[in-house]
Amino acid sequence: MEKILIVDDEPGVLELCKRVLKRDGYNILTATSGEEALEILPKEMFDLVLTDLKLTGLNGIELIKKIKSSYPQTEVMVITGQATIETAIESLKSGAYDYITKPFNISELGAAVKKSLEYSRLRVQENIFRETTYLYRLAQEISKSHSESDLINFILERAVKALHSDAGSIFIFEPTKSTLSPMAIYGSYHSDEIKLGEGIAGWVAQNRQPLLLQDGLGNMPQFKGLPVRPNIVSSMVAPLIDKEVLLGVICLNRFVGMTNYQFTHRDLESLQIFALHATLILSALRYQQALRDLDKLKSEFMANVSHELRTPLMAISGAVELLNNYIVSSDSNQKIGMIMDLVGRNTDRMRLLVNELLDFARLETKQKKLVITRFSLNELIEETIEDFTSRAKEKDISLMFNTSEEKVDMSTDRERIKQIISNLISNSIKFTSEKGKIEVGYTKRNNGSVLMTVFDNGIGIPKEKQDKIFEKFFQVDGSISRSHAGFGLGLAIVKSAVDVLKGKIWVESKINEGSKFFVLMPINSDND
Repeated sequence: MEKILIVDDEPGVLELCKRVLKRDGYNILTATSGEEALEILPKEMFDLVLTDLKLTGLNGIELIKKIKSSYPQTEVMVITGQATIETAIESLKSGAYDYITKPFNISELGAAVKKSLEYSRLRVQENIFRETTYLYRLAQEISKSHSESDLINFILERAVKALHSDAGSIFIFEPTKSTLSPMAIYGSYHSDEIKLGEGIAGWVAQNRQPLLLQDGLGNMPQFKGLPVRPNIVSSMVAPLIDKEVLLGVICLNRFVGMTNYQFTHRDLESLQIFALHATLILSALRYQQALRDLDKLKSEFMANVSHELRTPLMAISGAVELLNNYIVSSDSNQKIGMIMDLVGRNTDRMRLLVNELLDFARLETKQKKLVITRFSLNELIEETIEDFTSRAKEKDISLMFNTSEEKVDMSTDRERIKQIISNLISNSIKFTSEKGKIEVGYTKRNNGSVLMTVFDNGIGIPKEKQDKIFEKFFQVDGSISRSHAGFGLGLAIVKSAVDVLKGKIWVESKINEGSKFFVLMPINSDND
């Protein structure tokens, strides 16, 4: 129920307004002078003040100014018989929202009051909407590079500002200890850890109900025995809950000698809206952090698996090499040689898979820093093609370096550039049929970059899957029975390396016609 204070020195007008507005369901108090109104205002929180301009003693304009100075959330509407443009403008400039002239009929008064109160509600809602929008925008920036603590402090600062508070705090719930820990304090003294259910904040957290304190703790038996802080005029506390999970509570205070007026139920509703948005932002940050932690664990797991597999592989590889030498020297039968060749090829295959895992793990955990050196791109491509010549010959694939460009010297991480080209060539060999064709080339750009290309006439990539091929573990054919082995990490490694070197990569492909991979890289990289 909205509370209205009527100020008029004409008893007849005062009584009429009181009777009409009480009938409409408002809580009404009256004053016959500006001085009396100023005595009542600190004791109650009013949604609207209706005042005459022509008052004995303190006039209406001065009263409006004092109300808007000390109680900015209270709307003011003028009732006056001095209906001139000058007085209307002066009252509006002083902070009044609207005015109604004497004599007036009952319906006019009711409509004017309803309009003023609706404006007050919309003004509060607009302020909260503006603050929460600002909160979302800045929270996105904070969450990229700052901690949860920074975000919580920022949320509290915006809440204090939006709801015209003097102080505030946010407590975060610790489920393992069933306690509330102070994570952010604004304009108030430091608070200790609170047990769930203890004190005002603990009660709100346990009962998951917002609380408005306007007149101390006298009318709240659940807080009997708690010490009262006489410097607090009013307080609000709201729980932070996400999908029935308690995250914490937010508390706001107004002090004697500062804001010096009470929170209203409308303020509490605004705090609940703000708390809802703050909870969503905080939950999103925690979710993102959980994903990052999970990704880190996965990367560390792959690194460990790679290292664990590499050790026995090296032993197997060495043993196979020794046996091969023995078989050749002892002129053993052809069947043993075929078996050992099979073992050797599959050992190489496992080595490639382990190296792929290890390369990806290094990129994910950022173990390798950029090593900037100056080198010839032509020589690097020729060297890389030479590495894959034997694999290409196994499928009778034509693998060649095709460029008419002048030689390019790059100043960047040579190993990563080779890794990019190697993985693209390996990918093309894997998905190109026998007697196919793969071309590697580059084009120098005028803007200090070079466009490297790897073209093949292989099986191609479906259009609907082309935007996913650089994702970790993604395979165009993800079935167990697929004909092409691998973890689906080769192109993800390429994308990660390209990103580290601040380049771009994209693909053009048609089914049964082949794929064209383009990598645009700066010729010179910064070592940062």
